[in-house]
Parts: sequence; C-alpha cells; structure tokens
Amino acid sequence: MNEMTNNQDNKNSGRDKEPFLRRAMDAFGTMFALNICFVVGCIPIFTIGASFTAMYAMCIRLQEDEEETVVSGFIHEFKRSFKQSTIAFLLLLVAVAVMLAEYIMIKRVTGFISTFYTFVLIIEVVLVALVVPFLFPLIARYNNTLSITVRNAMVLSITYLWSWVKVVIAWFVPIFICVKYPVVFVSIWYMWLLLLFGAIAWGTTHTMRKIFRLNEQRIIDTAEKERKAAEEAAKEAELDEQESVDEEGK
Repeated sequence: MNEMTNNQDNKNSGRDKEPFLRRAMDAFGTMFALNICFVVGCIPIFTIGASFTAMYAMCIRLQEDEEETVVSGFIHEFKRSFKQSTIAFLLLLVAVAVMLAEYIMIKRVTGFISTFYTFVLIIEVVLVALVVPFLFPLIARYNNTLSITVRNAMVLSITYLWSWVKVVIAWFVPIFICVKYPVVFVSIWYMWLLLLFGAIAWGTTHTMRKIFRLNEQRIIDTAEKERKAAEEAAKEAELDEQESVDEEGK
C-alpha cells in the first residue's frame, strides 16, 4: 500500500512540475473530448442520464489519475451505468411532467385547491432540486440501488448545503442566461456543443470529490471504531468467562 501511494504521489508530483500551459492545454483537450462524447451520447434523448453519468465518471477517474483514454472510458462507463441512469432520468422526466401539470392546474383554479397544490408543488420542487445535482455523480461513483442513491443524494445536498449551492449555480446560471436571453444562446450555442458541458462537469467534480472523500473517510473511521469496540467487547467477554471458570475451580 505504501509503495502504491508513493508511486501515485510521484506521478502527481511529476504532473505538477509540468509547465502550466501544457497542463492547461491537457485539461482543455480532456474537457473538449468529454463534451463531444457527452453530446453524442445525448442524441437519442432518453440516454441523457447515462451520458451525464459517464461524463462524471470520467471526470472523477481522470482527476484521480485512474484513466487516460477518454473515449474508451466514456463508452465503458456509459454501458455500465446505462440501465440505472436511464431509469433515473426517465423518473425525473415524469416528476417534471407532474410538476408542470400541477403548475398549469394552479393557474386555472383558485381558493383552497390552488393554495394546497402550490404548497405541494413547492415541496416537490425542493426535493427534486436537492436530489438532481448529486444523483448522476453518485451513480458514477458507487454501486448502489437507485433508491439508496436518491436518498444519499438528498442527504449530501442537505449536509453540504454550500457545495450544493455551488454545483447548482455552476449548472443553472449559464443555462438560465441562455434561456432568458436567446441572443446569448445564438451567439455561443457552438460552445455548448464543443466545451461548456464538459467544463462545468470538470469544475463541479472537484467539489463532489471532496465530499465523496470526506464521507468515505467517515465510513472508514466508523468501521474502525466498530471493529475496536467489537474487539474490546470480545476481550471483556473472554475475561469474564475466565473469571467464571476460576471461581468454579475454587
């Protein structure tokens, strides 16, 4: 383990010594390649979830020096997470459709019904907003059932609220500007096809990796404490048993 860690440190140290311009160009090329893979993966529409997951999986692996080939790695991650990511994406579409129907109904009715459904809609929007930012990165990082992943996404968003805010801003603000001001989208639409999706994913991955590492370390620490507690309990039980034997011998 120490040797592996040292090798990894040497690798990272070697990269840190590379000229800044070269590292910047490498990062740009990686984001460009990821963006192209993501856009192509989204073409069938219903595969958008799998494409998001594969893009985040590659961002994580590349930033942790676990993968060097973008295209082949993206295809592998796309296939690996296709079923769960697609189901998650389709469920999100259903949730959005339901919320849109409720919004239309709220506009058409008045009184208690309007107030009630407004309250319900607000809760639904908050819940979806808490789940979505971490949903596909969690699918990319861990092998869990979809229900557990959704629960973990919500817990992480609430626990690390500022990180959630940063991720939401990174994705929401550029998209909002392009939707609010079509002239902006007309001017930069090609940037979305060539770079922006990959750049945003690459940037937000730094935030998510910190959260993942914190929680993984917390799990390790908890498991270590439980192991030590179990060992101490076993020793105490053994001592008690030995004392009982000694008393019976007397």
